[in-house]
Amino acid sequence: MPMANWVGVCGELAADPQAVPVLVGLGVDELSVSASGIAEVKAEVRALAFSDAQALARQALRAATAAQVRALTEAQ
Repeated sequence: MPMANWVGVCGELAADPQAVPVLVGLGVDELSVSASGIAEVKAEVRALAFSDAQALARQALRAATAAQVRALTEAQ
């Protein structure tokens, strides 16, 4: 049985509260952030419903531009 690929994101994108729901919805396994960002990211992840994050990620994948993705995440 093939093992699923592990995906991690680090840096500013992983610490961006607007990006977190999309990344989780895409199935990212790990978000690596600086110590100062851990509490905010953990709170964001805890507040998510996985099904909502998946729906948001599907919408983001259909968006034509980064601005459209940002608009989706700002509405959350």
